[in-house]
Amino acid sequence: MAVATPSWFCLAGCCTIALLGCDAQSQTETGAEEASVKVVYQSNPLANVLIVLKQPADGKPLAHAISARSGRASFQSLPNPEPEQYVVSMESNSDGGWILDSNIMAKFCDSLRLKPFSQVPNQLIELPNRAVRSLSPSH
Repeated sequence: MAVATPSWFCLAGCCTIALLGCDAQSQTETGAEEASVKVVYQSNPLANVLIVLKQPADGKPLAHAISARSGRASFQSLPNPEPEQYVVSMESNSDGGWILDSNIMAKFCDSLRLKPFSQVPNQLIELPNRAVRSLSPSH
């Protein structure tokens, strides 16, 4: 019986470490996925888009993020309490190969509203046709 007690204690300790390890990983992954938008153009994720959240439209920025290769932009901090909806502005933050068309994006952003992230943590922004244009002379 003396031998079984240390084994049980070790097993319980290992399970505790495993559970804590899984729990910590879940919190990290969930935190990374919360409060984010995915920017998509023609069914493809679009990187290097600066997304600015405001309320009202001419108000100061409340939060901003830049989309990654996956198209996902994660907001690190949001106002508390959140507004009923966010007004969105976007601009390209790319290396120069493309740009967001300002005329199309202005009209699109005028009608685009995001829900509070406390209600919908992961949201999608699908850019309209012709919203992205190449900066190369051939197009």
